[in-house]
Amino acid sequence: MSPTSQQPSAVDVAIVNWNTSEAAVAAARAYAASTGVESRVTLVDNASAAEQRELLAAAELPGVRLVLSEENAGYGTAANRALRGGTAETVCISNADVVPEPGALAVLAEAVRQDPRAGVVAPAFDDDADYHAELPGGLAVLGQTLAGSFMRRAVASPLRGETLEIGQPSGACFVMRRETWKLLGGFDEDFHLWYEDVDLAKRSRKAGYRNLVVGSARVGHATATSFRQLDTRTLQALRLASLRRYIGKHHPALRPVAAPLLRLSAALRARPRRDG
Repeated sequence: MSPTSQQPSAVDVAIVNWNTSEAAVAAARAYAASTGVESRVTLVDNASAAEQRELLAAAELPGVRLVLSEENAGYGTAANRALRGGTAETVCISNADVVPEPGALAVLAEAVRQDPRAGVVAPAFDDDADYHAELPGGLAVLGQTLAGSFMRRAVASPLRGETLEIGQPSGACFVMRRETWKLLGGFDEDFHLWYEDVDLAKRSRKAGYRNLVVGSARVGHATATSFRQLDTRTLQALRLASLRRYIGKHHPALRPVAAPLLRLSAALRARPRRDG
């Protein structure tokens, strides 16, 4: 699949960074150098440490708009703000640790142009890790109150030349038609971290769109480097808060069962560990 129009289409790209500025600079440069499209890159820093922000400010990033936020409002909120006011037909949201191949963005943009029912459209990852998955059902989300990977149905990336329809393409990098993004309301900003991409994919499917992974669009991914900077208790507190929100939105009948499980999970993670 390759772009067919003579004039390169425009893509508004939002990259969200938190204390991974070296990776973010590499990502911004890679997206800005994308071939076959006019990439309009915004790099949002979510209140990183001073030295990290200095690194961003000192980097040579021609054509990249740098936004230094004074608060960490969450991944989804930062992405929404970065794309607000843009005019490109297609939008792309990316982690700071993703580096696309030169033609990947053009392939993804063409995929959404060719399919009016395309929803969340993601690339394949070059390390063959199982980033993509099917959407979790009711039993899965109940189990995920205690174990985040419970009944996660991972889906391998398709080969080059193949396109796969799945429930939940990875939120690490994806594109959408701006019209579709706006119709769905972008990310739900009540998810600070975790499940914001699952929620978007779920809402996309509910609205009748097809979520896709395009094998000919390839990206590299350094795997959740921001997450590694948070202690386990903080990470789990954020995850459980987002899971509560997700269950309330998409599985409201399960709230009476989920509530005590969420409280139990939070209590277990709050207990001090014993050494030895």
